[in-house]
Amino acid sequence: MKINSIEINLYRKKHEKPILNGKYIYEATDLVTCKVNTDEGISGIGWTYDRSRVITGNSLRRMSEIVIGEDPFNVERIWSYLYLPKVFGRKGFAVRAMSCIDIACWDIMGKVSNRPLYQLLGGYREEVPVYVAAGYYGDGKTIEELKDEMKGKVEQYEGVKAVKIKIGRLSVKEDTKRIAAVREGVGDEVDILVDANNAYSRIDGLRMGKVLDDYNIFWFEEPYAPDDLAGAAELSSKIVTPIAAGENEYTCYGFRDMIDQKAVDIVNANPQILGGITQWKKIADYAYANHIPIAPHGDQEINMHLVAAVSNGLIVEYYDTTTNALRDKMFKEKVVLNKNGTLSPSKKPGLGVEMDFEALEPYKVESYTIA
Repeated sequence: MKINSIEINLYRKKHEKPILNGKYIYEATDLVTCKVNTDEGISGIGWTYDRSRVITGNSLRRMSEIVIGEDPFNVERIWSYLYLPKVFGRKGFAVRAMSCIDIACWDIMGKVSNRPLYQLLGGYREEVPVYVAAGYYGDGKTIEELKDEMKGKVEQYEGVKAVKIKIGRLSVKEDTKRIAAVREGVGDEVDILVDANNAYSRIDGLRMGKVLDDYNIFWFEEPYAPDDLAGAAELSSKIVTPIAAGENEYTCYGFRDMIDQKAVDIVNANPQILGGITQWKKIADYAYANHIPIAPHGDQEINMHLVAAVSNGLIVEYYDTTTNALRDKMFKEKVVLNKNGTLSPSKKPGLGVEMDFEALEPYKVESYTIA
C-alpha cells in the first residue's frame, strides 16, 4: 500500500458573534482538512484549524509532496521525514501540518485492519467521561446569561457531570462572581473546569488559584504563558486545584519538559496540534510513567478514541456549534453522548467518521491536490 495523493482544503465560516476567551478573539472557524489517498482505494482523514492559512499555503503542501509513495503504516518513518526543524521549524504551524497527515495515516491503518482507532492504540475501555466546553465571554454577555448557558448545557446533555468556562479576561474579582454564578446554576454535583488561555500574570494567577480552591474547581487550565513552566510549577505547589496545560505545546520533547519541571498536573495534549497521534501516544506513555493523567484538548471525534485507548486517560472535551461554526457541517456521522454523559468511541474501522465534503463545499476557501 502506498500514498498516491493528498487532498487539502481550507474552509471558513464566521461566527454569528465573535467569541472571546481570556486572551483571544475568534471571529470565525478556519478548518483545514487533509485527505490521504492510497493506491488500494482506502483513504484517511486528518484535520486541524488555522486562521492564518500558513498550513494550507506552505507547510502541508510541501509535506504532502514528501510522503507521496510512502506506506501509511510507516508512521514513525513518515514522522521522521517530516520533522525537519531547520526546514519547517520545531513547533507551530509546521507541526500542525504534520498532525493532519499523521492522523489520516492512523485512520487508514484502522480501516485496513478493520479495527477502531482506540483498539489499535490499546483498547483500555469502551466509554469515557466528557465535559462540555462553553462559557465564553461575549460583548454585553451578563453573569446571569452565563449562568443560564451553563445550566442549559447540563440540562441539554443528559448525564453530563462536568462543564468548562473561560476566565482571565476580567479581573479576579469579576471572574470570581462568574464562577460563583455557574456553581449556583449547575449545582454541587457537576464539576466545573476553568480555562484562562494564558491570560494571567503570576500575581493574579496565584490570586485566582486561591479562589478556585474555595470553589472545589476540577482544574485550572493554562493560567500562564505556555513557556512559563517555572511559574506553573510554582503555582501548582501553592494551590490544591490541579494545573492542566498543553494545548499550545508541541512534540513529546515539549511535554517531557513540562512534566519534568512539574509544570502540569493534567496533560492537555492536542493530537491536532502537537504532531499527530504518533506523538500523542508517546506523550501519554511518558505521562503514565510519571503518574499523570491525560485529557486531550481538541475534537471529540479523535479524542474519544485516545482517552479510551490508554489507562491514564481522564476525560474528553466535548464541543458543539457554540465554539465551532462548522461542527454541524463537518461529519457525515454525528458523535452523540450516551445517556450517562459519556462517549463511546465508534466501533467502525479507523476514526469511524467521514468528513462531509459536500456539506462543507459552500465554505471552501482554498483547495489543493498533491499527487
